Amino acid sequence: MTSFARRLMVLQFGAERVSKSLSLLGGGDELFWATMSGALAETTDGWVLFDTGMSRPSLDSPEVDAVYAAGRTDGQPWHLEPFPPDPHRWTWGLPGDPLVTALAGVGLRPEDLSLAVISHLHWDHSGGIGTLAAAGVPVAIHRDELAFARSGAVGPADGYQLADWSDPETRWQELGGDQQLAPGVHVITTPGHTPGHLSFWVDLEQTGTWIFPSDATELAQNLLDHTRCGSCASQTAADGDRAEASMEKLLALAADTHGRFVPGHDQVVLNAVRHPPGGHR
Repeated sequence: MTSFARRLMVLQFGAERVSKSLSLLGGGDELFWATMSGALAETTDGWVLFDTGMSRPSLDSPEVDAVYAAGRTDGQPWHLEPFPPDPHRWTWGLPGDPLVTALAGVGLRPEDLSLAVISHLHWDHSGGIGTLAAAGVPVAIHRDELAFARSGAVGPADGYQLADWSDPETRWQELGGDQQLAPGVHVITTPGHTPGHLSFWVDLEQTGTWIFPSDATELAQNLLDHTRCGSCASQTAADGDRAEASMEKLLALAADTHGRFVPGHDQVVLNAVRHPPGGHR
């Protein structure tokens, strides 16, 4: 099996207005627009997608908007492209089905994917699972994450949307640990933010290793300040310890591979690494 993927695309599905304390332990209540992003790697086995953003029904839902708005006041205006279409709402997404629209932007359809990987089942990462199910695309996820969502312990107030992960047509591929999924494409177990959180690792021949930690490290500031994510789904001290260990694991991987990070919700970094025509190679 070759060691490299052929190329890499970096995708943006939309953004959400959240408190910095969710992304950064001790980050405070300041609100900011956090990107909803993903990655797409072409391999000799086909295209592999990482994360899907939020579904159109969730983006348009008053109930979802109310979860974001609860106990918060309006935050800072947005100064970076892309600008939210309605700055008074708490989320925005690409027109139509954000996953379909993002893929169309790089000349692909859901049916062109050979595999999708979901980092975790928060609605800002898993909203495209129904679209993938309809296209017959297998969906890889850590078995602990799927069990956590199915346990009934979490719901909309926690950012879990039943419709995202309950489609009986979904072809789940349950994972149990770090592994290579396709040439040059790996997943890394990084629990803490949620019990079965996964990060994504792509090796390219020309530009080297790319690490997509999703919510294990949401912002560049997590890495610069050596501070874990602020939100852990189970809200226990043990989860905080796991989140800390996951960040250390990712930092060690980056040191070993001279890899570059694309944090899960950092618009500045996402804009900086936006792929050139044809993708990163």
